[in-house]
Amino acid sequence: MAGLLARIATTATLRPARVNGDPALIVRLDGEVDTVLALRVDDGRVTGLYAVRNPEKLSRLERETALSR
Repeated sequence: MAGLLARIATTATLRPARVNGDPALIVRLDGEVDTVLALRVDDGRVTGLYAVRNPEKLSRLERETALSR
């Protein structure tokens, strides 16, 4: 875990997005999608935090939608 955190600190880019309609953060390492962190929000409260690192599932992430205010 320490190795991953050290690598993220030096080579990661983070981009807010919407994934399956939920707010998310796309983590890229060396330009490749490494992790998707998504929040589930119900009635204004965070009710779930999901992290996906499975390369098979991430390969289906074809496009990102930037969050807007």
